[in-house]
Amino acid sequence: MLGDLEPAWTEGLADVELPKLGVRGNHDAPDALEAIGVEDLHLRLASVGDLSFSGFGGSPRYSPRGGNEWTEEEAEQLVARLPRADVLLAHSPPEGVNDEPDDRAHRGSPALRAWVERNRPGWLLHGHTLPNPAALVSELGPTRVVHVRGAAPIELG
Repeated sequence: MLGDLEPAWTEGLADVELPKLGVRGNHDAPDALEAIGVEDLHLRLASVGDLSFSGFGGSPRYSPRGGNEWTEEEAEQLVARLPRADVLLAHSPPEGVNDEPDDRAHRGSPALRAWVERNRPGWLLHGHTLPNPAALVSELGPTRVVHVRGAAPIELG
């Protein structure tokens, strides 16, 4: 789960008996993942089989109260605590990766991009934005990038 969960996307998920990992988006309630049996990986590490996963939730701050939003300075502090993993689950993308730089809410994070370039996870899965299909970024250096809206079958390995 990569955040901003729609009920149609999560219906029945609580009953699925598989490991469920994710991060909250900027529109999700604090208990949104727990309610459907998903482990919140924000700034945490988990292993499933031979793969390790970590997560970075939230989005750039664009509203005065900003529920699960961060400034870029806060993002720098947060990614400093983000564990290295084979797979990074992020709600918002790194700067220049399927982001919308002219939209305050959907611009990518330079701090997250630096983390990906430095730690080189095998995979980066993100949501949040609505990238132009003709300009979809699928790699950032050696990291394979997948934009997910709703659900997408992905074979990691």
